[in-house]
Amino acid sequence: MEKRMRALGARWHFLLAAVFLPLCLSCTAVPEKHYFTMAYVLLPNQGRAVKTFPVNLRVRQLDMTPAYDTERIVYRYSPYEFQYYNYMLWAAKPQKMLTDLMVRHLQHARLFSVVAVEYSDHPPDYELSGTVFAIEEQDSGAEWFAHLSLRLRLTRYRGEKVVWSYDINAKKKVYNKAPVYVVKALSELMEEQMQKMTADLERFLRGKVGDRETGS
Repeated sequence: MEKRMRALGARWHFLLAAVFLPLCLSCTAVPEKHYFTMAYVLLPNQGRAVKTFPVNLRVRQLDMTPAYDTERIVYRYSPYEFQYYNYMLWAAKPQKMLTDLMVRHLQHARLFSVVAVEYSDHPPDYELSGTVFAIEEQDSGAEWFAHLSLRLRLTRYRGEKVVWSYDINAKKKVYNKAPVYVVKALSELMEEQMQKMTADLERFLRGKVGDRETGS
């Protein structure tokens, strides 16, 4: 009798485990990770400079403030607190992503004879560096915003004196409340700001290099 009761008990334990174990596993399943990148299409003649200056440019990878030096996308409800998505991630570190976008835009603009991130056989005339202060989603009550802030600096090669600088601190409202639309808005901000930055940089080079040294 005792052996029979033990057998029945073991059978019930097996049945309960078979029913509830899958439920427990489904409750503790890890959410799927999503990876994002900023991007925009450069159309023919879009953001193109009028002149190509006979100077070469090296673009250094942007520096990053520590709070944003992460693959996790930052969102904030308050200027005093940072929060991070656990499963909404950048496909690459934001400083590399932004640097790549900037290099691509400058190459397309043909403002410089050469735009590169590495040294070639000849040293560059100028170096462009900068710091990213913010790349984030800002939640303000019922409204969401994309926020991008960085400072760019131009120096002569191996020179410490900044000869040109450009500050970006821009926000764009996000109407669809999902991280993918925040990334889309950040991409649009970057495109707009790169066009303005290129125009400002062209004005600087006109005064520094001179029209007589430019070619079409």
